[in-house]
Amino acid sequence: MAATVDEMKELMLQIGMDKELVAGLDPVAPLAGQGVDSVDCPAFAVALENRYKVKISDSDSMQLRAINDFVAFVNRTV
Repeated sequence: MAATVDEMKELMLQIGMDKELVAGLDPVAPLAGQGVDSVDCPAFAVALENRYKVKISDSDSMQLRAINDFVAFVNRTV
């Protein structure tokens, strides 16, 4: 089953990110430019690794900026 933008947003809510912030996120825009802070990004990455049983390398993390990047990463890794 392929990962989706909605699943990524649900995961963000599960780690305690603000509901209104998550609802307004543009999947193609960098998360940092949309109010996602430096605490939420690593927490989201760890939650994603745990849910999908994947490992995000340092080089991968440099490429993961928008929700769609995370979706594509999971879909090609799983």
